[in-house]
Amino acid sequence: MDWLISHEGEEIPAPSENPPATEDGKPAESSSELTEHIPGSYKCNDCNKLFRDENAMMFHAAKSGHENFSESAETIAPLTPEERAQKAAELRDRIRAARALKAEQERKEEIEKERRRREEGKKMLETREKQRENELRAIAEERRRAKQEEAAARQRVLDQIKADREARKAAQSGVQPTPAPTPAPVSAAPAPTTDYKNATIQVRLLNGQAVRQTFGASEPLSAVRLWLELNHSDGIPFTLLQPFPRKVMTDEDYDKPLKELGLVPSANFVMTR
Repeated sequence: MDWLISHEGEEIPAPSENPPATEDGKPAESSSELTEHIPGSYKCNDCNKLFRDENAMMFHAAKSGHENFSESAETIAPLTPEERAQKAAELRDRIRAARALKAEQERKEEIEKERRRREEGKKMLETREKQRENELRAIAEERRRAKQEEAAARQRVLDQIKADREARKAAQSGVQPTPAPTPAPVSAAPAPTTDYKNATIQVRLLNGQAVRQTFGASEPLSAVRLWLELNHSDGIPFTLLQPFPRKVMTDEDYDKPLKELGLVPSANFVMTR
């Protein structure tokens, strides 16, 4: 097929009607004077076809892949102009058919490539969507735990304020306050230890706005302070206050990892001057 396409437009080899010339341009001597044998034709021993000259023989070898040829004394009548035109038309038809077949194969290959590309794109999109869903689910879980911890801490503070108020009233009236009954400890299965990798830190700024950022659990508290200084302090000096339980962060605290300070998986701070 490739040979046909690459030799499109070439004439079909035709027998030579003039006697061969010598190197000096003079006509060759008569056959009686020739010492070299000139075969009448060439034969393909693989399929027994005869060919007029070497060009036709080579054409057949390239097209069929046959390799066994020999000289033959049998002569072949030259093609008439009509026969040569017919052979040329047949060759052009073969070339067109070969090109059409090759174009169809290339078209099918392009369709298959496009199909694989779309499938890969679809799989990649599904993977990204799944990752996004997992991230949103993890963020929602962290927010839920943070709210529960904040509510529990707030309730402890309210209980402490109530107990202090009752103690002051009792001291003013000279009556010893009745100690509140200590609730019996509730046995519960120990919570499974979770090795958190990140800490979500929420900070209420000086203007009352709340901001949130995620840090590595092994990062020091100073990383939170540096992030606030670069993005939310407006150059105003500040300190960090943990409301529940109430604690003002010291220089020693800033050197400790968030995990060691108990600030994972989430914690709340208030920025103060």
